Amino acid sequence: MKSIITLALAATASAHASTWLEGDYLTGDWHGERTKLEESGVKYFGYYNAIFAGNVHGGNSTDSSYAGDLFTGVELDLEKILGWKDTTFVLSGIDRHGRSVDDAVGGQYSVMQLVGGQNAFLYNVTLEKKFLDDTLSVKLGRMSATDDFVGSPYFSYSLSNAVNGQIRACLFDGVMTSYPFPVWGARLKYEPNEEFYVMLGAFQLTENIFDREQQGVDFTFHGDDGISIFTQVGWNPKIDGRPAHFYLGSNMAFDSINQYDSTDDTNHFVRFYGNADYQVYAESPGSDEGLVLFSTFAWTGQEEVAIMDFQSTFGANYKGLFPGRPDDRTVFFATYGGFSDSFAAEQVSNGAAKPDYEMVLELGHRFQLSKFAYIQPHAQYIVQPGGTGDINNALVIGFQYGLTF
Repeated sequence: MKSIITLALAATASAHASTWLEGDYLTGDWHGERTKLEESGVKYFGYYNAIFAGNVHGGNSTDSSYAGDLFTGVELDLEKILGWKDTTFVLSGIDRHGRSVDDAVGGQYSVMQLVGGQNAFLYNVTLEKKFLDDTLSVKLGRMSATDDFVGSPYFSYSLSNAVNGQIRACLFDGVMTSYPFPVWGARLKYEPNEEFYVMLGAFQLTENIFDREQQGVDFTFHGDDGISIFTQVGWNPKIDGRPAHFYLGSNMAFDSINQYDSTDDTNHFVRFYGNADYQVYAESPGSDEGLVLFSTFAWTGQEEVAIMDFQSTFGANYKGLFPGRPDDRTVFFATYGGFSDSFAAEQVSNGAAKPDYEMVLELGHRFQLSKFAYIQPHAQYIVQPGGTGDINNALVIGFQYGLTF
């Protein structure tokens, strides 16, 4: 009798373990409470990502480090809770910790994209309302431009911040708000069909926009605040039955912006950017397994206020390359960043060498262990760190892992 009970308990435990491993979350369904909450309009989300990396050759020195990012919050369906049709409220927070090996590498781009604003932050405090049969949406509140603009899901597989999160050159100018630093903002999106959309966003620019000590709770407006205005147009067709995504956009900033190699400021700045990706090969018709290629650019003609006037990334993302691993991703990135003449001239005036360009080559493979867990061994080769040629090319080896809970 005892053996029968033992076998029954073991079978039950095995069934629970199997159900848990096949689920979407590390913490499971909370004995059904999570599903009940979502049905009532309360959706919890939580993600933890971390990188361990070491500069093993070249650069300024050898070094290794760890950095992590916790992002968690709640999304409230106010139609279910309060009867406000097509209205959503999001409240989220961030905790960033650790450091990068950037000083050891000596490059312009950070090789560990989870570093920047190492502190705890209040992030999203946003209200979004949809109109016209969900073709028009308006979002207001505390957020950053990178929540909606200059991004792509394929960027997130990079461990370098050259392209992870956004096309980095757009952020170097100091006129693009970015995770984890929220500001007051508004975003309007019109999406008349599945193929086409247009977005317009306006975001506060403040003197302390990247001050991590503010922790996202400085809600004040100042008389000398600037404004950053984004426009982005996207087209998402299917070409020969395989998905493609294209977008073009611009960021127009109106603020007091320092000009390099000059004592003057300018009060306006514009940068253009774009991205294109296409599934060039599908393992079977309609399958998302296969090879996606993508390319980006960011450019401005105002070299006097840009660290990098031009940046471009070419990437390849293969889903399910190896038999029996349909959810894994094999990824490659090659990023080129060209330093502006004015920034280079200022460096020379300050007694430093003249920067020209920097390149980052990345190769990695993400093992999708379950729906809620992955690990990604990764290598980066940084060509001409800092752009001058005075620092030897660097090799960074590491891995990233992530959990959805």
